[in-house]
Amino acid sequence: MKDRIRYSLIYMGVIAALLAVFFTVRVFEDEMADQLKVHLRENLRLIETAYIDESLESKPQNLARFASADLRITLIDSTGKIIYDSDAKAAEMENHYNREEVFDAMEKGFGEDLRYSSTLQAKAFYFAKRLKDGNVLRLGMRQANLQQAYSKTMPYLIALFVAVVAAAILIAIGLSRAFISPLRKLVDQLGTPEWMNIENVYKEIEPLVNTIRKQDLELQLTIEQLSNEKQKISHLKDEFTANASHELKTPLTSISGYAELIESGMAKPEDVKIFAGKIHKEAKRLQSIANDIITLSKLNDRESEPLDLNEEINLWNLAQSCIEGLMLNANKKNIQLSLDGNRNSEITGNSKLLFEMIFNLVDNSIRYTEQGGKVVVVVEENAIVVKDTGIGIPEECQSRIFERFYRVDKSRSKETGGTGLGLSIVKHIAEVHHAAIHLKSTVGFGTEVRIDFKSSKTTKVV
Repeated sequence: MKDRIRYSLIYMGVIAALLAVFFTVRVFEDEMADQLKVHLRENLRLIETAYIDESLESKPQNLARFASADLRITLIDSTGKIIYDSDAKAAEMENHYNREEVFDAMEKGFGEDLRYSSTLQAKAFYFAKRLKDGNVLRLGMRQANLQQAYSKTMPYLIALFVAVVAAAILIAIGLSRAFISPLRKLVDQLGTPEWMNIENVYKEIEPLVNTIRKQDLELQLTIEQLSNEKQKISHLKDEFTANASHELKTPLTSISGYAELIESGMAKPEDVKIFAGKIHKEAKRLQSIANDIITLSKLNDRESEPLDLNEEINLWNLAQSCIEGLMLNANKKNIQLSLDGNRNSEITGNSKLLFEMIFNLVDNSIRYTEQGGKVVVVVEENAIVVKDTGIGIPEECQSRIFERFYRVDKSRSKETGGTGLGLSIVKHIAEVHHAAIHLKSTVGFGTEVRIDFKSSKTTKVV
């Protein structure tokens, strides 16, 4: 770019020099022509005076004393016949009546013309005047005089041309550096802290610089957000791995311990059945954790395994199926489990996932509701609500209960057999269906979870 600007300026300088020389020559030529005309008029006036005073009409050959190598004198009668010519024999010359300067002098009194002269073998300027006796006195000067004048001034014109070109080159180098310097400064400081505070840029490129700065800020913000998101995801993965390992370690330790007692023969015959029951219980817990982890993995990897979300689903029938599957657990704790609301509420989604979501919500309510409590499932238009009279959730924990393996009361959760993944699965299923989760809970009075399928397209926990 620098070289292009430099060469462009040099080309402009050369063109400017050529134009300067051209117009200088034209002005000089016009000035010389004007001086020539003045000179011829002065000479004609002097010769005319001598012609009258000395009665040279009878002695035209005496006009020779006024002629010179540069000045040609011709005397022509009123018919165009040559009476006298200082550069040729009059008798041998053709009639000049039709010469432009002669014709104008005959008609108007004065005439002038610039043309090639066969007599002088060169271009000549002629000036003619009609005298009182009717003859025409004509003076001529070869253009060679002008050429000689040009040859004398040519060195100066060449010097002018060289000076203008040299000045153009120097100016081009200086201006190209001045033009490029701020741009180079911008390029050198791109990506540095000084870039955002650089000043004194060209007004013409200021909008471009501001746009680049804005995009740079947006890019930095995006990179920062991606970095934070990456760190968050990495942290969640590490936390999930640690939690999963911990959750799996507890039942595995129990299973290993009871199996070792049986294998070593240390367990009494009457205790073998009890230990086998405990091993079975812990194995079922392991299976539940594994199933929940697999479910979460599928929900997080929806691209590789697309989900059918276009089933027409009756929420009442789906909720009723969940309640029927959990009625035994509710009866064990003497909990009143009921279904209420709109029997005709229908939504579009995945029936298996929605069944698991409602099942987890109801199951969670049963686990954390005391003996003799109530769990109510209410079906509304495009929404489902699960209410319980359970232990409730402290306010400081409500924003985290949908995280994986998060438990408000870890000891109670293990007693109830929970995996710590149920509500996380609920959140992911709601997210898949673009539903919003609304949570209301008071410690000692119970919890209400509402899934609204007609709200915004991003999952919110309120």
